Amino acid sequence: MKFRRFNASALATHRTLAPIYMCGILGPFGGTVMSPMIPELRASFDTTTATIAWGIGAFFFPFAGLLLVSGTLGEKWGRERTIRVAVALYAMASVTCAVSSSLWVFFLGRAAQGSFNAFMTPLLIATLTDFAPRDRVGRAVGTYASFQALGGVLGMLVGGIAADIGWRWAFSAVALVALGLATKLPKVPVAVGSTAPGIRSVLNKRMLIIGLVALTQAIGPGGLQLLVALVGRDIIGLSGSATGALLITGSLTAAIATPRWGAVIDRIGARKGTAIALLSAMGASIILSQIDTTVPLIVVWAFAGAAIQCISTGFQFLAATGSPSNRGGGISLVLSHRFLGHAIGPLLWVPVFERNISMAYLGAAAVGALSIAFVYASQHDTLASLSES
Repeated sequence: MKFRRFNASALATHRTLAPIYMCGILGPFGGTVMSPMIPELRASFDTTTATIAWGIGAFFFPFAGLLLVSGTLGEKWGRERTIRVAVALYAMASVTCAVSSSLWVFFLGRAAQGSFNAFMTPLLIATLTDFAPRDRVGRAVGTYASFQALGGVLGMLVGGIAADIGWRWAFSAVALVALGLATKLPKVPVAVGSTAPGIRSVLNKRMLIIGLVALTQAIGPGGLQLLVALVGRDIIGLSGSATGALLITGSLTAAIATPRWGAVIDRIGARKGTAIALLSAMGASIILSQIDTTVPLIVVWAFAGAAIQCISTGFQFLAATGSPSNRGGGISLVLSHRFLGHAIGPLLWVPVFERNISMAYLGAAAVGALSIAFVYASQHDTLASLSES
C-alpha cells in the first residue's frame, strides 16, 4: 500500500490562506442575510415587500459600481492593506445596519456593506489565483467558492434565526466576525504599488463579454434564491428559521460541490464547465416553477444551489485568467457585472412573482440562455490562457 507523502509546505500554505478563504464568507453573508427576514423587516419599518427589496439593491448597486475600479485600485494600494481596511470598515457598516432606527439608515448601512465588500472579493480571488499551481487554479477558486457558499449558508441560517428572535442580531454577528478576521489576515507576497496597470488594461472585448456572462446569470438562474425564499415564507408559510434552513440546503451542496467542480474545470476548461452549470440551473428553475410544497422544494433547491455556485466558479476562473497583468482589476470588472445583476434581479422578478410565480421562475431560466451565448462569444478559455502564461 502506498501512502501520500506529507507536504509540509502545502499545509503551511493552506494555513496561511485560511483567513483569506474565511473572508470569502463575509460578502455572501451580507448578500443573503435579508432573504429569510423580509416579513420582519417589512413589519419593523412599516413598509411593503417591494420597498424592502431595495435593501438587497442597496447592498448590490454600490458593490457592483465600485467593482468597476476597486480591483485596480487595490492592486495599486497593495492587496493586503486594502483587504484589511475593507474588512474592518465592513464590520462598522454592519453595526450601522444593526442599530438603524429608520429604513433610510438601514439602507445606508447596507450600501456601506456593499461598498467595502467591493474592495475585498476581487483581491482575495486574485491572491489565490497567483498562489495556486497552474494545474490547480480551478480547485483553488472552487475552494474559495465553497467558502462563499458557506457564507450564503450562514447568512440564511443566522438571518432565519434572527427573523424569529430579532433581526438586528444577524448584523451584529457578522460585525464581530469581520472584526476578528481583520486582525488575522496574513502577510502575503503580492504585487503592490505603482507597477500595477490601470483600468484600461481590463477594458477589452474579452473581459466585457465575460462580464455579460456574470450579469445575465445573476439576473437569471443565479437569482433563484430570493424566489425560493418568497415561496417558503409567503406561499408555504414557513417561519424565518425554517426558510433559512430550506435555503441552507442549496448552499451546503454548493460548498461540497464547488471544489470538485473546480477540479473538473481544470480538465475541461471553464467555458464548457460554465455552460454545463448554467444548463443545470436553468433546468432546476423550470422544475421549481411547478413546486409549492416543502419537501420537493428542498430537494430541487439543493441541486439548484450547487449548480448556481458552480456557475460562479467558472466565470470567476475565466475572469482571473482573462487579464494576467491585472488579475484584481479583471476579476473586479467582471464581478461588478455579477452584482449589478443581483441588484436588478429582485426588482425585476419580485413584481412578476407577485402576479405569477411560475412566470418569475421561467423568466429567470430564459435569461440563462443569454448567459450561455455570451460564454461562447467570449472565445476565451482557461485551458488556453494557462498554457500561454
